[in-house]
Amino acid sequence: MQRKWLGLANWHNQQDGLSGSGNGNSNGKGEKESHAPEMAPPADKTPADPLGTSVVSLQAELLPMDDIYRAAGIINPRKGYSISKVVEMLASEHIRGAAKDMRRAAVLMALDAAGIPIDQVQQDAKARKDALDSYEAEQRKRVEAEWARKAEENIQIQAELDRVKALYMARISRNLEGVAQEKDAFNGWLTMKQQETQSISDAAELCLESTVSGPANALLSDVSMVAASAKPVMPSRAIPVKDSFNHVEAH
Repeated sequence: MQRKWLGLANWHNQQDGLSGSGNGNSNGKGEKESHAPEMAPPADKTPADPLGTSVVSLQAELLPMDDIYRAAGIINPRKGYSISKVVEMLASEHIRGAAKDMRRAAVLMALDAAGIPIDQVQQDAKARKDALDSYEAEQRKRVEAEWARKAEENIQIQAELDRVKALYMARISRNLEGVAQEKDAFNGWLTMKQQETQSISDAAELCLESTVSGPANALLSDVSMVAASAKPVMPSRAIPVKDSFNHVEAH
């Protein structure tokens, strides 16, 4: 059955591609015309996925209801009175808003007038429901397998993401530690720089003072007074010995 679903899907896609094209070799008068090959319209370009992944749309792969019925071998019964015909009748504006009993009566009257047995409609309804249930079961099995695979892939991606995150967090931590150490070293240098600057400023201030204040000034004044009052002692002239004896004899 699954091969039938897949084959019908391919056939449906081909029919969609050919629908509306008509016969390209005829101009409506039985004469053949030559046409240049038509260029296919440019496909829609979507931005490239940086991770190399793409989202697969399951909606495009699911068959329409009529194709499912056709794949299951369900054909329209004689006179077209299938359960689908009854559904159309009930959806018409004439009996859509009527009460349930009135709608039932209208359907039974239409079937009786067309000579359609009620069992035939009920069998058609059961066949269509079975076909839909079978298709649903096969598609559910397929999509659940795909969902499980995606879930496993997500677990692996999350593990890889956690590993990469741990590596980058370790790099961030090392950077923060390095910055803290550099800040400590720089702050220590600033302290030494301030001490050095203060020492230079103190020394420069002492060198620029013009007067000495306090006890040092008094000490310098005393030293100056002593130096000014002191007279140098001249050495006595020595008398020769000979002159001294002459001086004694003369007396």
